[in-house]
Amino acid sequence: MNDHSPIKTLGVITFASCGSGDQQLFRVNPDVPIKDAMEHASNLFYCAKHLALDAAMETDGKRYAWASHYLCEMGKAVVDDLNQRMLSGQKA
Repeated sequence: MNDHSPIKTLGVITFASCGSGDQQLFRVNPDVPIKDAMEHASNLFYCAKHLALDAAMETDGKRYAWASHYLCEMGKAVVDDLNQRMLSGQKA
């Protein structure tokens, strides 16, 4: 890809299962430039890492563990969406 056509999110990856039918509540938005999307995913994983450590160290760390889980789910969705874009060979 060249600078005139940066890699962007596809907007196909969903996350946050809910309800009895395993319905997905959220979706990655399409057309977010890779630089912005990866920066956001990195921030999500940074926060999740610190919350996971707090969960491991606290006697009542359940609240930290769930927050870490949801942040990881969001970050993974962003990375998976960008990965699908890159593997598809499609330009933005």
